[in-house]
Amino acid sequence: MNDMDVSWYRSKVDWWLGVILAAAPLVTFGALGASLVAGDSAGTTAAVVTCVVTVALYGLLVVPVRYGIARSELIVRFGVVRQRIPLASIVEVKPTRNPLSSPALSLDRLAVRTGPGFSAGTMISPADREAFLAMLATRAGLKRDGDRLVRA
Repeated sequence: MNDMDVSWYRSKVDWWLGVILAAAPLVTFGALGASLVAGDSAGTTAAVVTCVVTVALYGLLVVPVRYGIARSELIVRFGVVRQRIPLASIVEVKPTRNPLSSPALSLDRLAVRTGPGFSAGTMISPADREAFLAMLATRAGLKRDGDRLVRA
């Protein structure tokens, strides 16, 4: 698949989550700086390990969070992970504020359901929701039903 065939949408970021995401590396690097200034070798070692773990987690699972709509699949990317959902398997897309863990940086989410059951699908939070829904409806053959998309 060519990246030119994919329309990408970034995740909406809630202000409070943005603060938390920014604070974690600032605190860890601040602790590293404080331990270096104090000359505390044990503290410096612990701070370096914490900084490495924080940067690794952000790079592996957090940055970037974006959603791509290709000709035949929805691509959910978070860090180095790519989840591919065939467009033909999507049965419903509806708004939700479910706080369960998902590749979304906002509680203003869309639940993408691919079948029956609790775990059949994912939750995402495209910043430009209307453009995302319009493109998804067109490419997936879904129809608009109020604030949700459904399989025709």
